[in-house]
Amino acid sequence: MDPARDLPLLAAWRLRVPSRALRPLARGDHGPLRAWLQSESALRLAEARRDAYEDLALLERLGARLVTPDDAEWPSGFADLRDPPAFIAVRGEPVGEASADGVAIVGARDAEERACAFAYELAVRLGGPVVSGLALGIDAAAHRGALAAHLPTVAYVGTGIALTYPPEHEELAESIVANGGALASENAPHDRATPWSLMRRDRLQATHAAAVVLVVSAADGGAMHTMRFAQELGRPRFAVDTDASGNRSALENGAVALPWSIGEAAALVSNVILSLSKDEPKPPMSS
Repeated sequence: MDPARDLPLLAAWRLRVPSRALRPLARGDHGPLRAWLQSESALRLAEARRDAYEDLALLERLGARLVTPDDAEWPSGFADLRDPPAFIAVRGEPVGEASADGVAIVGARDAEERACAFAYELAVRLGGPVVSGLALGIDAAAHRGALAAHLPTVAYVGTGIALTYPPEHEELAESIVANGGALASENAPHDRATPWSLMRRDRLQATHAAAVVLVVSAADGGAMHTMRFAQELGRPRFAVDTDASGNRSALENGAVALPWSIGEAAALVSNVILSLSKDEPKPPMSS
């Protein structure tokens, strides 16, 4: 942690300073922040400074840290976003190390046992980092598969880093951190999950990973946000060939169909990732 850098960031977080001022602040430019703070009262500024010290102490107790674009572990894929976070809070190993060949495995929270088993086994078979969102169902199965195979797994969460959502995944979150993975959030430490924060989390999953796999989802499921972001970002997209309405929509929109055979599916995803040119720039997110 760097208090000289992090305390202003945390105070600005508390004041809900917009990203256009936060991004320069994360790089050491306080000008846009000063312009924004001219409208704030002295009381609000004092409260924000006090809360920032509390947040910094909390992050230190959690073993968490703030990561900015100037840090070596900043995920390289974030450069493809038109609205990247100014910084993220991270617990665990450096998240950037799981950027190059990680696969995001996503799907429904209420997925049936067959689909969860597929997500688990796919994570095991891929042999590389797994990115997901710590949600019930497919996300949890993917994280657990990576842990079982002793692979790093990154969970982007829609809460602040001091909370666990859903609460019953506290043990899973701790296992991810303890076994070489990471939890990451762009929210203030105590922020609760909202539909908006969960959707924003989905764009980070999509841009962090080299490819995205949809196991099963309804057309209005949250996992479809990740697939939409992946399409806009030019990430390879895969969807299990099933009758679920979200899967049918993804396949109709160009996702590569995956069979239920784990071996064939893992080979197909791995081959596509291996074929990607590491030097070829990814297209920016469409506006």
